[in-house]
Amino acid sequence: MRRSLAVTLSLTLACSGGASGQVLDDALAPRGQLRLQLNPVFTTWESRFGRTASGETGREALGEDLTSAAAHTLFPGAESLRTAIESMAGLSGYSPLLGETAARVSKDITRVELGGYLGVFDWLTIGVVFPWTQTRSSVDVHLQADTLGGDLGLSPLVSNGGGVTGFLQALASAEVSAQAYASQTCASSPGSAACSSAQALADRTTTFRGSAETAYGASPFFPIAGSATAASLDQATTTLDADLVAAGLPGIGAPMVFATARVDEEDFRLLPETLVSGVAGQPLGNVRRLWQAGDVEISATVRVLESGMPRPDEPGPRFRYSVLATLLGRLPTGHVDEPDFFLDVGTGDGQPDLEARLRGALTVGDRIGVLGGARYGIQLPRTLVRRVAPPEVVLAPLSTQHLVEWSPGAYWGFELAPAFRFSDELSVAAEYRVFRKYRDEYELTGASVGAPVDPLVLEEESGVTLHELGGTVRYDTLTRWLGGGDVRPLQLHARVLRAVAGGGGQTPITTRIEFGVRFFQRIWGSR
Repeated sequence: MRRSLAVTLSLTLACSGGASGQVLDDALAPRGQLRLQLNPVFTTWESRFGRTASGETGREALGEDLTSAAAHTLFPGAESLRTAIESMAGLSGYSPLLGETAARVSKDITRVELGGYLGVFDWLTIGVVFPWTQTRSSVDVHLQADTLGGDLGLSPLVSNGGGVTGFLQALASAEVSAQAYASQTCASSPGSAACSSAQALADRTTTFRGSAETAYGASPFFPIAGSATAASLDQATTTLDADLVAAGLPGIGAPMVFATARVDEEDFRLLPETLVSGVAGQPLGNVRRLWQAGDVEISATVRVLESGMPRPDEPGPRFRYSVLATLLGRLPTGHVDEPDFFLDVGTGDGQPDLEARLRGALTVGDRIGVLGGARYGIQLPRTLVRRVAPPEVVLAPLSTQHLVEWSPGAYWGFELAPAFRFSDELSVAAEYRVFRKYRDEYELTGASVGAPVDPLVLEEESGVTLHELGGTVRYDTLTRWLGGGDVRPLQLHARVLRAVAGGGGQTPITTRIEFGVRFFQRIWGSR
């Protein structure tokens, strides 16, 4: 659905840091060496930094959008159903009752990032990363149907569509007769009591017929036979029929058709795929994609500054530093979420990005160091199909599906990692990351095929602010190998990151676990 697009983008950029990992992982490969890397990354979340109606930010479970004390309101047309029944039955303040739902939703992304980087010169490395991605949404919705006071069941359009059609046709015929009778009476005696009475009866019939059509077509639910609401509707139908007959007109001649079956949990889960639901999507349940490509990245990294390296027979300087710059392009090879699979997560955003990065490193003595990184990216627009609905609406009507021009917001990020080295090869680092993405923009394209919609609702809660804390353990023999050591160059790392604060309304509260291995193959040169 629509919100999944924002979540996918947030994760691709904020949580996974793009296919090539964090800015702090940017590094030069030795000249003539091909650095091959494999990074499995697992990201999971079941809550978000949501936004209340008053605009305040708080933690919300993903399942809250499918949790309701009025389960029927999760589907389109609940208010139209209520007002139509209220009009027909004359029940002021009527409130339908089906039952309540409780939902639990969790999502995860598994990415295997395959990368190759070539050291063209000592100061230039070019690379490409291909992310192979699988996403999964686990959706568990429990319906507690109210079997005592509940008055709604499964719409008779599902079980007795012919009966509903016959009743509506009978109402339409009664309306035609009543309107013709009113026209004839008022033509012969305009302004008379007989004219007023005939016109009032015709208007009642028209209103009743219109409300009945609305009620049957509005929602996948309808009052169930035997309920107090069904009795009121049956009485209203009988009264109208009697008044038509008393006026010398044909009566309705067909009974109102009611629901005969209550909605159980399985019915509720399968309802979205029925036409009567107004949604016409996939059933509510788990969504697991096959392994698919994410957004491929191509990059070039150059050395901007670096302190001189000491000779082997000289003591090293107390302070050492380096600055790298990276220009990165993200290709539109990923797949966005499918609008007919509710709560789906895509494998990428499927549009080109351009990102600039800076990475700095400062080492004090032999043990202590600090890494810092910053990046800024712009994202190009693309056209795609979306259900144009507010972010809290999971089961958006099919009529809201439109072709839109999506212009993702620009973004920036900052990373800081103080590190401690236990030995020449083994080190640990604490990490802090902040990420900010500005709001997206949407515009309808082409002719509208459904109900009028406002694309501004897609822009709500599309911004992202995210703060993460974590740590990394590294094992790295590259420096020792470059110094002439008798060891194979190898780099390993393990990282855990947890979202600790954020905002925007749809920003996921993620836990990210990552492992990485880099090994080197000589292409030319002695080392």
